[in-house]
Amino acid sequence: MTERPIPVIVVGAGQAGLATSRELTKSGVEHVVLERGRIGQTWRGRWDSFCLVTPNWSVQLPDGHYEGPDPDGFMARDEIVSYLERYAAGAPVRENVSVDSIEARDGGFVLGTSIGELRAGSVVLATGAYQRPHRPAAADALPAELFQIDMND
Repeated sequence: MTERPIPVIVVGAGQAGLATSRELTKSGVEHVVLERGRIGQTWRGRWDSFCLVTPNWSVQLPDGHYEGPDPDGFMARDEIVSYLERYAAGAPVRENVSVDSIEARDGGFVLGTSIGELRAGSVVLATGAYQRPHRPAAADALPAELFQIDMND
């Protein structure tokens, strides 16, 4: 599915991608946000009791401050997801669209996605920093009996 070029494609509908979308909308820039899962997908995969380690009052996305009853509390996983869903209301988000490749072509970009090729003038990668566990090489030198676990485990 090759469509007309979209001025900006944002990859990722977490807090960075949604905040970028908000600012692009305010500036009148046509764009779309592609999310391989659902809005806030990375948060959805956290354990049930997961909560932020920063107080709720510090949640400060553009035009999207915390408005709940406990500013000094710590949002749990489901509250974070709900907050992001509310924040995304009206944003041009396409959920369940994976981006498999990006190629510079003809002064813009061609994205290979699960819904076909999309063309963009600019691309913003907002896919987060913690999707894959990383262990430094020195971890291999630790004793085998030392239990090691990654966040997702």
